[in-house]
Amino acid sequence: MKLAELLNERKAVKKEIENIKERLYLSAKVQEGDATPAESPEELKTTLINLFEKLEGLIVKINLANVSTGAEGKKLMELIAERDRNIAIADMLHQLATNATPRPERFSRNEIRYVPMLNIKETRREADSYARKARAIDTTIQTANWNTEVM
Repeated sequence: MKLAELLNERKAVKKEIENIKERLYLSAKVQEGDATPAESPEELKTTLINLFEKLEGLIVKINLANVSTGAEGKKLMELIAERDRNIAIADMLHQLATNATPRPERFSRNEIRYVPMLNIKETRREADSYARKARAIDTTIQTANWNTEVM
């Protein structure tokens, strides 16, 4: 099985867990006088526990593959961390530029005027650069995911 397939399976299991949790919480109590909930909470709980165990196994396989698989001279784990760092920096810089951009909030000349304390254009350019780096790294990761065979 390819690493990318494991990642897709992990995503599907996480979604299934969320759906069953919601059903479990809805079935956990009934109004006084009602006989039974629509679904058995015990069965849903057991199903959920089994799914958590399956998720654990998938996570272990994925993490072991990320630690042992290399691409472009680095382990996948390192590339993932680098990509996530670039995404976080790009997001922060985009938000910073957005918050520093003056808005027409004044209704008269007597009201307080805000001025940016940084070069907004340069900050956005820097954010775009980090986002580009993250996308390039992500392409490398995705390629490795589809080329990596996992036992």
